[in-house]
Amino acid sequence: QLLRHLGIDRAHFAARTPGDWTGLATRYPEVFSSFTLVGPGAIGPHLISRLASRLLVITGDQEASSERVRRIVEDLPGARLVRFRDYALVGWTDVVAERTDEIGSALLQFLAQHRPPPDAKTVPLAEELGEIAGISYRTRGAGPPLVLLPLFLAPSQWEPLVPRLSQHYCTITLGGVELGAVANLES
Repeated sequence: QLLRHLGIDRAHFAARTPGDWTGLATRYPEVFSSFTLVGPGAIGPHLISRLASRLLVITGDQEASSERVRRIVEDLPGARLVRFRDYALVGWTDVVAERTDEIGSALLQFLAQHRPPPDAKTVPLAEELGEIAGISYRTRGAGPPLVLLPLFLAPSQWEPLVPRLSQHYCTITLGGVELGAVANLES
């Protein structure tokens, strides 16, 4: 509903919590220009295999699922993995604030490799705040749409990186009762 409301047919997505993206990725993989998972924890390869060639996974090497995530990503054709050494990326880790430059560089390089086709519909969005279907959104910047879903309990969420991303992309930061930690608490 949100994508339709904003007039977006296809976008880049970045997320963490499977409950936020699984339904969309399973039912509508064609809307994903690319998909970045940050600290995915225990992910099932069946959930991301259709997006493998458009997938970037960012994780630390100290969390319990680190080796499993590494093996899954290495087995997916075209998927890319960025692992931070001596770093545990858990639910409350403020990873974007702590690793702003590293995540920004990796993400921008990855997104540049997954540009929309020349005939893709672009939607100029004005900077705005809104809500639809229990999902709040804020749009900033100009360019291909980049949808930023919540990073679970991270205090800063995507905010330290949004100014940099918004120089190249129309960032659409999502929140609300249907996503992230709030949705988990509600369920």
